[in-house]
Amino acid sequence: MIPLEQIVLFCAVGVVTTAIDFLVFNLLTRPALGWRRIPANVVSVTCAMIWSFLANWQIVFQSEGHDWLERAGRFLVTTAVSAFVVQNLLLYWTTYVWQAPTRMTLSIVERLRWRRLQDPDFISRNTCKTMAVSAGLVWNFCWYKFFVYAP
Repeated sequence: MIPLEQIVLFCAVGVVTTAIDFLVFNLLTRPALGWRRIPANVVSVTCAMIWSFLANWQIVFQSEGHDWLERAGRFLVTTAVSAFVVQNLLLYWTTYVWQAPTRMTLSIVERLRWRRLQDPDFISRNTCKTMAVSAGLVWNFCWYKFFVYAP
């Protein structure tokens, strides 16, 4: 497969994966349920991982062979490090230590007068989650391409 085509497909699968991740994350962290961000992230990422493995296997990397169990193990290790280490470290860092991205996003929303989106908690959790997911995206593509689904 042409690398550019593969990157485009990876991004398309990633959009759906990210939608699943954000949907579950926001459902769990909304005030009605009140989950803390890290546990909610663990659950949301786990749901997204299941979809991601199947879609990347079949659509993006189209790996052949019967070694699905071995690849699933590599996928699990790679994605688990991304989701539970890389993403949670960045989620923690941007939530509690480096809050400039959240302040900048809040400022942009205020200047654009997007009143419906002016809930500071919603903006904070989604700004932090977006940064964490972005770091995971780069990590995952590299490891999937050269380790998980490599011929």
